[in-house]
Amino acid sequence: MPIINFSNIENNTELKTDFCIIGAGMSGQIVASKIANKRITIVESGDIDYNKEIQELNSLDQTGLKFRKDHVNRIRQLGGSANLWANQLMLFEQNEISKRDWLCNDLDWPLDYSELTLNYKEVINSVFNNFFNKLDYFNLDDEKKFNFFLENEFLKESNFSLKNHFWPPNVEKFNYKSNFTKKLINKKNIDFLSNFTATEIEIDQNKQLINDVTINSKNKKCKIKANYFVLSSGAIENARILLNNEHKYKILRNNNTGRYFMDHLRVNLGTLKSNRKLPLSILFGIKNNYFDLKKSIKISNYHQEEKKILSCHAYIDPLYDETDNLLFEKLLMEIKKTIKLKGIPKIKYKEINIKKIIEQVYIKIPPQLSSSKLNSLIHILLTKKDKYLSFDKMTINYQGEQMPNFNSKVYLSDKKDKYDQKTLVVDWKLSSVDHETQNEFIRVLKKILTNNSFISFTENKDKIITDASHHSGTTRMSAKRSDGVVDKNCKFHDIKNLYISGSSVFRTIASGNPALTNMALSNRLGKFLNNL
Repeated sequence: MPIINFSNIENNTELKTDFCIIGAGMSGQIVASKIANKRITIVESGDIDYNKEIQELNSLDQTGLKFRKDHVNRIRQLGGSANLWANQLMLFEQNEISKRDWLCNDLDWPLDYSELTLNYKEVINSVFNNFFNKLDYFNLDDEKKFNFFLENEFLKESNFSLKNHFWPPNVEKFNYKSNFTKKLINKKNIDFLSNFTATEIEIDQNKQLINDVTINSKNKKCKIKANYFVLSSGAIENARILLNNEHKYKILRNNNTGRYFMDHLRVNLGTLKSNRKLPLSILFGIKNNYFDLKKSIKISNYHQEEKKILSCHAYIDPLYDETDNLLFEKLLMEIKKTIKLKGIPKIKYKEINIKKIIEQVYIKIPPQLSSSKLNSLIHILLTKKDKYLSFDKMTINYQGEQMPNFNSKVYLSDKKDKYDQKTLVVDWKLSSVDHETQNEFIRVLKKILTNNSFISFTENKDKIITDASHHSGTTRMSAKRSDGVVDKNCKFHDIKNLYISGSSVFRTIASGNPALTNMALSNRLGKFLNNL
């Protein structure tokens, strides 16, 4: 079914469907893909392409720890924030969704890890055409192609282990150019509505059912009636829709809605200097026909329990110097060629700073050009012998799990948007164990690298904590209503036909990037809904 724009629908139209999915990003699309032979309407607040005007609806205020906002981590567009995604895939580990008595008894998910594993495999097959079929993705500890440096220098003790980072060969942004999305758009049972923002929810409290949802577009207001509704708009927007409707319906009120907001802590720990020439694979990973693979070092599960800390890891990136100008010019030339070839809109190359090139992959480079592609370009350039290049300088960057924190939250402000909906305030709060985990990682790192003949470590004294744009929590999964917002099947505890998908249902955030787990849970929810 072609994408239906707001201009094609009359004001006050009442639409009827079997399933109404609010949000056309990664999660909403995967849920829809698993529902067969039933009418599905997917509502997207944004346009097919990026529209700056619509992004104003993302406006929010912040208290507590600041994080990046606007186009850096959220976008209203077909594909949602996947348009900003670097396509990095990481597994959550079993201990990261299990009970950890050394921390608290509030971390275990109400589902078995085997369910995640099953859905990891299914989503890898359906979204990425099973590009791991030549390799056992779930048993990569024997991968020895480039571990020697990491193993020799960081695995001398049981304090560290290795973590896998993957990039598929084909970028999947879940927009109209993406293969997965194209297939959905062509399905006869699915309608995409663009430029419509969900606002009011109408509930029959006696029957514990949502009757309809109001959607708005400029001067138009319509209603969607459905048998089942799925909120799939991200951790911030899912909470916002619920919070804006709580005052009307007692059944919608849940003390956990908007609570337990989580993100990953990212910190530049310092620089590494090698006394020997390093292989490029340490910095950029290895590349074959099926995937890109990079490793990071993580605190071992044993050490986590011993020290009563959370999961965390650190990855190594090249550290460019001001003297690398020639290399940088070559890199920009290659990027320009690729952008021209792909018909990507022009960018302001002068705004790209060589000192921060890795970070700015996610900010300045167009979303259509993934970080894996950029890394491939760098890889090609650096494998050419060049007297201006050296590989003795690296930066080591930390990414840590956040402890679920009831007081880390999103809540309604007094401001309203153009649809008369209250905007949000985000109060991102950390706990003592978050800082203790980071400090322990540094302690172990320094111990290993003190008087090391191979590599030296210079600690960054100004360790500024930033986010990773991995918003999670706010509608957490729980076995009991008192402890969360949705049950193990992602159904809102007190409403029979309301489900929530995406990272907002995460009970813990682990230390790995959340996209693959987001997709796995969405895949699981779609199968469940298909059987209703």
